[in-house]
Amino acid sequence: MRILFVCTGNTCRSPMAEALAGKILRSFDLAEKVEVSSAGLDAFPGAAASRQACAVLKKEGIDLSGHRARQLNEEMVRQADLILTMTAAQKRRLLELFPEAADRIFILKEFADAGDFPASSRLAEVMRRIRDKGERYWNANGSALEALEEERAEVLKRLREIDEEISALKDGLNWAIRGELEELKDLEKELAGYDIPDPYGLPEAAYRECASELASALEGVFRRLRKML
Repeated sequence: MRILFVCTGNTCRSPMAEALAGKILRSFDLAEKVEVSSAGLDAFPGAAASRQACAVLKKEGIDLSGHRARQLNEEMVRQADLILTMTAAQKRRLLELFPEAADRIFILKEFADAGDFPASSRLAEVMRRIRDKGERYWNANGSALEALEEERAEVLKRLREIDEEISALKDGLNWAIRGELEELKDLEKELAGYDIPDPYGLPEAAYRECASELASALEGVFRRLRKML
């Protein structure tokens, strides 16, 4: 018999289950009859087991340092006689991906209860109804969706063309006024000498300097106004 343990990344729960199962099988005298393995629904192939998982199992006399994560695939599911997940959500996802294996997919603790799995039967039935309704829905609406997606692709293509045209027009203006822009830069540098720096967030000395600059500039303003008034 082949048992496949499944979790998300195949670096914590499922490799721990696989390793612990190997030890427990020997104590049940089943090591020659049962083969165990593990994989992840969203694994990074080749990733090592988590440091914490290795540390915990080391205390059980199990070395997990050689484990490398595997991504679940159809062949693994096909070969497994029993597939045990860590959560209900993982079970549901497996049922969505591999409906033909519904009678072999269980949550680990669910299977351990040794019941008749009424909830599992209902879940499989609900998932079947969802698939059937989905097929009927897309058979009726698939062509409309395809037409809309093609139309959207055309609209997006036109928008990209418009963006390119806008960019080209703006570039044309920048080229036409390039001389003025250079002159503007020079003038801004020249006028920057009149700036009064912002003292915000600076030490008190900066505020004193700012006040002194303001007072000096204001005196100049009023001297000029006195001549005009």
